[in-house]
Amino acid sequence: MATHDSRTLQRWRAIFAEHRRSGLTIVDFCQARMINKSGFFRWRNILEPLDHPEPKPSFVPMRVVPEAVAVVEVILPSGIQLRVPLGADAAQVARLANALGATSC
Repeated sequence: MATHDSRTLQRWRAIFAEHRRSGLTIVDFCQARMINKSGFFRWRNILEPLDHPEPKPSFVPMRVVPEAVAVVEVILPSGIQLRVPLGADAAQVARLANALGATSC
């Protein structure tokens, strides 16, 4: 991840706060302040993850049942191994895998 000068970050945070208070559209705000619209969007995309990071996945409720049917073992990129009954609902397995940190299932 690139590092940015703290003064530049603060300047853009102030610009975004001013935009929110203005009630203007981004286009009108940028035009009135003589700010490059693409720069506005670029810095918004830089600051958004810094100021509002995505929450880490949390634990999901699960029920452990005795192994009475054939299972398939799913090994996630993180190394976590899931043993899933062959008849398991694919959408539920995908949600569980995503909650455990898999990028795709």
